[in-house]
Amino acid sequence: MKLPYLNGTNRKASRQIVTFGGVNYQDSGGEGELEESVNLSSTRFPYLCQRDGRASTGKYQAPTGLYARGKLCVVDGKDFLYDGRKVGTVTAGEKQFATINTKIVIFPDKVYYDTKEDKFGNLAAEYSGYAGNVTFTTNTLTVPEQSYIDQAETESYTLSGVAANTSITVYTGASIDKGNGKLTMSGGSATTPDKLKNGDLIQHKCDTAKEYMVVQSSAKQSDGTYQITYIMHEALLHKYPEFKDVFKAGDAIEITGCTTYASNNGSHIIRSLSGRTLTFDKDIFKAGAEAGTVLMERKVPDLTCICECDNRIWGAEGTTIWASALGDPTNFYVYDGLSTDSYAVAVGTDGAFTGCVAYGSTVLFWKEDCVHKVLGNYPAQYEIYTYTVPGVQEGSEKSLCIINETLFYKGRSGVYAYTGGTPELISENFGTRRFDDAVAGTDGERYYISMRDSKGNWNLYVFDTMRGVWLREDGTHATDFALLDGVLYYLDGGTGKLMKTGQDYSEEGRIPWSATLCKMDETTHGRKGYSKLYLRADLEAGSWLKAEISVDDGPFRQVFATHNERAKTLQIPILPVRCDNFRIRLSGKGPCLIKSLVRDFTVGSEY
Repeated sequence: MKLPYLNGTNRKASRQIVTFGGVNYQDSGGEGELEESVNLSSTRFPYLCQRDGRASTGKYQAPTGLYARGKLCVVDGKDFLYDGRKVGTVTAGEKQFATINTKIVIFPDKVYYDTKEDKFGNLAAEYSGYAGNVTFTTNTLTVPEQSYIDQAETESYTLSGVAANTSITVYTGASIDKGNGKLTMSGGSATTPDKLKNGDLIQHKCDTAKEYMVVQSSAKQSDGTYQITYIMHEALLHKYPEFKDVFKAGDAIEITGCTTYASNNGSHIIRSLSGRTLTFDKDIFKAGAEAGTVLMERKVPDLTCICECDNRIWGAEGTTIWASALGDPTNFYVYDGLSTDSYAVAVGTDGAFTGCVAYGSTVLFWKEDCVHKVLGNYPAQYEIYTYTVPGVQEGSEKSLCIINETLFYKGRSGVYAYTGGTPELISENFGTRRFDDAVAGTDGERYYISMRDSKGNWNLYVFDTMRGVWLREDGTHATDFALLDGVLYYLDGGTGKLMKTGQDYSEEGRIPWSATLCKMDETTHGRKGYSKLYLRADLEAGSWLKAEISVDDGPFRQVFATHNERAKTLQIPILPVRCDNFRIRLSGKGPCLIKSLVRDFTVGSEY
């Protein structure tokens, strides 16, 4: 019996990738998207090319902060450097920066650097007046021109060769008359070097009229004598500075330590100052000489995040939002009923503030699950609106970055874009991968973000804000970014180098790169037979390129490699076997432009 002849049912098809997307770690990677990328850029979109070069502009011992204001500012250990020159000393650790007028403000140190006056100073200030040396009228406070103080050396000294039988008087107390400088020792009793102990007060071989020693130790030596280690104290004449060297008119100060004449509650605004006299509002003190030790302080709150908006420094401490007096970052407690006053308000939401930023005419204070938006032009107008939206992740306060009126930041679930309404998650392509400790910067068009994954590895990703493309550059750990004169700088946490990026900068030579394309299965059932697979690429002279293929989730195998002595365009044939799906990995070193991928195939049975 003859059976009918059946024609083959294989269907011919062709696909072409001419637009290459970014990384997509989800299971549903799209056409032209990448499973992973190294050192690639979307600069020549829709093609794939290599990232910009990098060059080192300096190396530091322990850099923790980078900022740009006319010049680059770097915190290296305890040194604050402006344009490469040390201009001040800070504590070690990460910093927050903001600029108001000509002052660069640095927290948590509460210091500033005035770029115009080349002056480094403290935002807070204090002035001490000794007991009995401060006098009040009903609205003034005055300190004398000079007084004696008990000055202790900061270093230890040693007294050697003290005989074991030497009689040394140990005192129980020492006092200095603040008016005439007379030193009085009390409660003396004789002892010998072997019985001296830490904290004993003695006067051995010193000027007993104005000096005494505080023993730290007394140790017997090999020759039988004793070596006494001590701190020297001396009665020194202290000249009170004039108030203009510490405070200024308009400062709000707290006066504490008073037992008789002044109020210890709240702040008092200095209306004028002259020499060593401060003048306040009328009838706030009792007249007389104060018996207590008076401390005058211009306080600054311990702000954990700061920004500048409308000529004020804004920040948060605990549950309180603060704003400085207009144009004055040294005053946060001026409440005079004027539009230039300071401002403070407590909020009732849970959790710590994780960042703040000026956005348009508003100030945004972020927590992990909400944002507080401050509206208004002066304190009497300020209003705060609270929105429950994905906020800034704790530890990622430095991810806040504004590009073309869009605010980008790292939240707990990924990277968000905020334009005034509900933030939009723009990192869906990261899939289930999670990151933290993000730090970000911009070159004006792209969003660079360095963050750590769940395995503790650092990654530097770049988001092209115009094309919506994410690409991973490498494992750079950037601790801070700054943009100056159109050039993006960052501090490398691994090497301590200050790096700059750009097409014209490279000390790396030919940059190695790779692109692993997402799985291609043509979204059809059945096994595919590929008759032609062509990759088109421009390869510059001296660059090399390698192509690898993985079939049905198998290992990658090399199918092509080339090294060019001159620039040319390549048509690379890749011949996979009959399969359900395949992946392609391209890698190389040096400039290479990946233009398109064409594949012709037939679809057969499912087996």
